Amino acid sequence: MRSGMLLFFAGLASSVLVSHTTLAVNVSRLYKKIGTDPSWAQVLAGGQLTLDRNSTHGVKGSKILVNLKLVHSLVGPAIANRPIVRPINIHTVGNAFVPPSQFSRWSRWYQEDGNVQIFRLFKGETNVRNKRSLAARIEAYYKRPWTPSTHIWHEWSGVYIIIKPGNACIFQVFNNKRVWAVHLGMGANGSVIVDPRNHKGRRIIARNVVGKPLFVRVFDNGDQWRIYLDGKFIESGSFPCPAKSKTTFRWGMYKGEKSVHHDMMYFVVGATIRVLKSLPKNLKSP
Repeated sequence: MRSGMLLFFAGLASSVLVSHTTLAVNVSRLYKKIGTDPSWAQVLAGGQLTLDRNSTHGVKGSKILVNLKLVHSLVGPAIANRPIVRPINIHTVGNAFVPPSQFSRWSRWYQEDGNVQIFRLFKGETNVRNKRSLAARIEAYYKRPWTPSTHIWHEWSGVYIIIKPGNACIFQVFNNKRVWAVHLGMGANGSVIVDPRNHKGRRIIARNVVGKPLFVRVFDNGDQWRIYLDGKFIESGSFPCPAKSKTTFRWGMYKGEKSVHHDMMYFVVGATIRVLKSLPKNLKSP
């Protein structure tokens, strides 16, 4: 079936630029869905999730087959074959500590196809692993957190492609004692928002980006952070973390105290993390 799908998709990429582009494409061309996804009420009635604790059974969903040829033509050769960073876990509505060996059990919310991560949330979903209301999420997180340092930086980079937008946090610099230092958010109309913890500088940084590749780079050293979008400086800030605390990157979708009003989905291509002794020279100045 996979070879047939590649033939099906092959003709769709012919009109797309070979290098990284700022042009948007019709999102229906980026993937094919095989199977169906039950409603949230049906999932709850099925007994696959155990209320108020981390479930291990998981919930499987429809299969998303990514048009890798088209996606890779959009993101460009430097990212087209870059593997997904390891080690990571995922945090779902039913379990906060899902290891890679169990990703397939949770395919309703998370899948991988090549170097593309597929994140989905569905209408009406809520957190069920504890008593916190709402708080639907599907996030990947890096399992090697770091302590504050003035000379060691961690860089996250990857390409976002929004398929079905909705209000949600889509990236966090996350500290285990101070919570988040900075967010990237997604708007229901396909916008992208930067939101520092103190909310100073909170603003829309990209509009109407459904089906458009967005190259994101985030740097953090445990106290300071910097964000770049499509090679342009966006924002920097400092959010000193408590002693002995640890920081990491989280990416996916997190709704917080908001309801999921409709189905949502986006791709992240070639997510990777590097450890650096200094910021790259060409990025030190806005």
